[in-house]
Formats: sequence, structure tokens, C-alpha cells
Amino acid sequence: MITKLLIVTITVLGLASCSNNRSKEQLKQETPKALEDKSSSYEIVSDRSYDDLVESLYQELVSKDITLKKLEDKINELNKSKSDSTKLFNKFNGKNQSYFISASRKVSAIKDSVLRNKINSLLSAQLEHYNSKVVRHNELLKLIETKQMTISDLHNVLKVVRTLPLIDKYQRDNLPNTRSLEGYLKQQDETLKIADTVSKN
Repeated sequence: MITKLLIVTITVLGLASCSNNRSKEQLKQETPKALEDKSSSYEIVSDRSYDDLVESLYQELVSKDITLKKLEDKINELNKSKSDSTKLFNKFNGKNQSYFISASRKVSAIKDSVLRNKINSLLSAQLEHYNSKVVRHNELLKLIETKQMTISDLHNVLKVVRTLPLIDKYQRDNLPNTRSLEGYLKQQDETLKIADTVSKN
């Protein structure tokens, strides 16, 4: 599974690289709204519990890239349909598990040890029979969860590799010079001199 994930990740990186090359001219011309100082589309204090600049940048890319838009629509569709696809068995399985838990409590309450053991054997046999019936269902559910995790991982990989060129360009184009920092440091030095002189008087 890890090997498969690595192969798919490399493929995503390759596709992202090709897509990035195609959009170089656009990157040269535009600064993402999320990175504009005057922009209100990305606030330093977010309504959420954290600032997700990667998400903001990625959503801008999605709005301009039909392939990314299709992918996002597909992922959203999968997330919405998962419950519909699994709820029938989950409901069925939930009722069965609830029954066996309740029945086990009833058996535990039987005072006659011989009778208790006999009924417990019947219950255990039925539970084993049930579990054998739903082996395939549980295997499929496990596979669904594994693939969902893989999709989520690759989704995050994509968001990072597609937004890295944006932040790289921002860094190259907007790195401030050190003038203001040096100026403030000079003011500190002047203040220290005055404070030192006054303290000696």
C-alpha cells in the first residue's frame, strides 16, 4: 500500500509540474489575492481556529483551472455519497451488534451456571455465524477507508505542490529590504546612548 501511494504521489507531482509549467506566464502576471497586502480575501485573524493560506491559494487555483475544479467536484461527490453507500449495512450491522451486546448482558444475569453456559454457547455460535456472513462486507468497508485515506493524502500533496510556486514567486517578488529594520535598530542605539549618559549623571 505504501509503495502504491508513493507511485501515485510521484505521478501527482509530475502532473503538477507540467501544469505549473503551463501556467508560468499567468503566475508572472498575477499575484494571488490571498497574498495581496490590500486584499480582504485572506484575513490575518481567521474565522477558523487557524490560518489556512495553502487552502486559500489552492482555491484560487481551482477557480481558474477546470481540471482541478473537476477533481474537487469528484472528491466532494465521493464525500457526500459515502454515507449513502454505507449506511444500509452500517444500520443493519449496528442493530445486530446492539442485539448481541444486550443478549450478552441477559446471559450474564442468569444465576444458574449450567443454564448460563448453555445459553452463552448458543449466543456465541450465533455471533460466529453472523460474523462469517459479513466478512466480505467488513473487507469492503476496510478497503473503502483505506482508499479514502489515500485520496485524502494525495489531495493534500496536490495542494502543497500546486501552491509552492505561488509562495516562491511571492517570496522572490516581495522580500522587503532591511532598511526599516536597520533604521529602527539605529534608533535603539541612539536611545541606549542617551539612557547610558543620563544614568551616569
